[in-house]
Amino acid sequence: MFASYVFARHLLAIATVAFLLLPGPASAQEDEGARKAQVLQQAVEAMQKVLQPGPAVTALGDRATLKVPQGAGFVRQPEAGVWASASGYPGDPNLVGMLVPTSEQNWVVFIDYRSGVRFDDDEARNWNAEDLLARLKAATEEGNPAREKRGEPQLEVRDWLVRPRYDEGQHTLIWGANTPEKGGEADEGTGNIHGYVLGNEGYFELTLVSPAAEVASHVPIAQSLVAGLQFTAGHRYQDAVNGQAEVRPVTSLITPTSPDLRATVLAYLKANWLWLLAVLLVLAILAGSALRALRR
Repeated sequence: MFASYVFARHLLAIATVAFLLLPGPASAQEDEGARKAQVLQQAVEAMQKVLQPGPAVTALGDRATLKVPQGAGFVRQPEAGVWASASGYPGDPNLVGMLVPTSEQNWVVFIDYRSGVRFDDDEARNWNAEDLLARLKAATEEGNPAREKRGEPQLEVRDWLVRPRYDEGQHTLIWGANTPEKGGEADEGTGNIHGYVLGNEGYFELTLVSPAAEVASHVPIAQSLVAGLQFTAGHRYQDAVNGQAEVRPVTSLITPTSPDLRATVLAYLKANWLWLLAVLLVLAILAGSALRALRR
C-alpha cells in the first residue's frame, strides 16, 4: 500500500507542477492545469489498479517475459499509454508498457516492440566506438532542422554516456550518449539510456529517461532490465524466421539509416518539452524546494 501511495504521489507531482507552468494568461493557465491534473489523477488511479510491483516476472504478450526488479513496478497497456498521454508524452503505437520506480527515484522506462525487422550482427564484432560516435554526431546535427520545425530543442552529441555494448550470446545492445541541447550544459535536461533485445522477427526497445545529471547512476538499472527480458521459444534470435523481415545492421540502432527508425537520435528526446520539464522538477517537488528550482 505504501509503495502504491508513493507511486501515485510521485507521478502526480511530476505532471501537475509542469501543467501549471503552461504558457498563457494566469487564469487560463490555472484552468488548464487543473483540468490536466484531473485527467492525470484518473490515469494514475487506473495505473495503480494494474501496477505489478517487483520482484516479479511479467509477460510481454506471447513474445517475451520481463523480470521486474525490487523497487520497480510494471504498468501494462492501455493504462501506460493513457498516463503517458496525460503527462504530455507523444502517442506511441509500439508502446507495450512502462516500468516506474515504486520509491522516490527519478526515472521511467518505456518498453516498445517493433516487428518485421531482423538485425545482422556481424559488424557488431568489429565496430569502432569512436567511428560510431562521429556518425551519431553527424546524424544528430542533420536532424536539427526537423526538430526546430517541430518546436523541439536542437541537440548536439558530446560523448558516450554508455559506450555501445553488444552481447553476441544474448543478442542485446545497450548504449547512451551525452546529448544536451545545443550550446547547453551537459547535465541539463534529460538523459536517455537505450537498451535493445533482438528477436528473430522483431525487437524490444527499452528507453530509460532520467534527469541528465542523474542518468549515469541508473546504468545498472538499464543493464539489469535488458538482461531480464527474454524472448519465448519461437521468437528468439536463433529461431527460424517464419515471415518476411527487413534486415538491418545492428549499428542502425545507434546511428540512423532511415528517418522512420524511431530508435535513433532523430527522435532522441523520448518526450516533448512538458515531459522533460516534469522530469527535471521531480527532485525539487519531492524535497519541497520547487520555488528555488523555478528561480534558477
